[in-house]
Amino acid sequence: MPIPRPRPKLMAIGDSLAQGCRSLSVTADYCSQSWPARIAQTKDFEFIVPDFPRPILYDLEFEVRHFDTATLDLNKLRFSGIVDRLVTNFHDWRANPSGSNFPCFDNLALAGARVYDLYKRSASSSAQEVEEIAAASPLGLPSLAKIGDLHIAINGRFTLNPGQIAEFANFTSLDWVEARLPETLLVQIGHNHGLFGVGFEGVDQSVTTPGDPTEGDYFDQWAILADRLAKLPGDVKQIVVTTLPKVSAVANLRPQTDRRDQGYALSYEPVFIPIARILTEEQLRPRDASIRAANARIQQILLDAENAAGTGGRIKFLDVYNLLDQIDFKNSLDQARRVRIDPASIIDNRYLHGGPKFSLPFQLREAIDRGGFNSIDGMHLSGAGYAFFASEVMKLLGLAHDRSALLEQGFRQDFLLSEYPVELDILIGFFDALRTLQHVGHTSLQLDSQLTNDSHLFSVLQHMAAPFTR
Repeated sequence: MPIPRPRPKLMAIGDSLAQGCRSLSVTADYCSQSWPARIAQTKDFEFIVPDFPRPILYDLEFEVRHFDTATLDLNKLRFSGIVDRLVTNFHDWRANPSGSNFPCFDNLALAGARVYDLYKRSASSSAQEVEEIAAASPLGLPSLAKIGDLHIAINGRFTLNPGQIAEFANFTSLDWVEARLPETLLVQIGHNHGLFGVGFEGVDQSVTTPGDPTEGDYFDQWAILADRLAKLPGDVKQIVVTTLPKVSAVANLRPQTDRRDQGYALSYEPVFIPIARILTEEQLRPRDASIRAANARIQQILLDAENAAGTGGRIKFLDVYNLLDQIDFKNSLDQARRVRIDPASIIDNRYLHGGPKFSLPFQLREAIDRGGFNSIDGMHLSGAGYAFFASEVMKLLGLAHDRSALLEQGFRQDFLLSEYPVELDILIGFFDALRTLQHVGHTSLQLDSQLTNDSHLFSVLQHMAAPFTR
């Protein structure tokens, strides 16, 4: 079978940030608002994103909006019926692994991907993984330890071969790039080797973990990826590689005081997980420093590979660390670092919070009053955050665009921002109370290995975060 739609203007590969994941969730709607998709929409490029017929396992924003606030108990916080919905979703994905009208997509990023997934994972290997996990799950729902593997396997099986065409079953993301040869390739990868655990769970750990026993360490994987990118033929005119972000700038790490010392609070706590854990300034500073060092090493690996292959000059780097530092209102308390959306709306990198807002004809509603750059998980960007990111990439590429219109569209189309759910503030309030009780030794949370409808929200959120910490 001939390669479908060769020589596209734009393709993207990478992990959840390139795919458009929001609030720990992957849906067709979120993918259509990813930053690569925003670039394509703005410039009127054909750019087909995964048209998932259903979310991959869960939709956290749905769960938050339907959170039952009438019968709350600190020790019995539940997303009522979530496990039944997960089991149904899992069964539907097994019974109907396809459902797309497209033979291939232009955005091949996979939430939860590690560097080696770009050159190792195929639809075929993903399908085998799904079935192996299903075979070991007699009750219909995999153990918590396997949820992350299942999530990326379902994603990879669909995204890497949406038409379930035999000739493409073994294509990896990089195989598709080499076969289709886009004019511009966008690459965003490397966040799932420890960085997510620091920002989401508040764990003081390396952001470039030792790696994989089979695939080698973090930088070995980057070297393999760099070699493949460098050897792409001249039809690929430019490659944009985004670097790793400043982890202390993510919204989920909330400063515990208003005091700042050279751009850092004295201590931080993770917001969207009801566990008492604190990261100090002395812990976060070296983590940020290690990210800067990793970015420098990654760039050198890619440039060395280009020079060795004789293809130097194609790679452009978006310095995401510096970009987040420039808008780091949370740590600087500098109002100029907030992002203006329109005359009535500003977003920043604090955790989301709402408040009452009056509108004509004299209607009172809940609206966002702080945060908004990140989504519910405090790690992945919001729709407005992805629009901001798209604008920065277009500036790097010299692509003219209306930045204000782009940001307004991203804000308006993200209902988390434009139709803010008061349930989120209620949920965070209960998480804060739980953390306080843990700090004084009045309660503790136990992680369930097998989820049930009686599982505490702590276990459910650990399950939802598993794709990024697997």
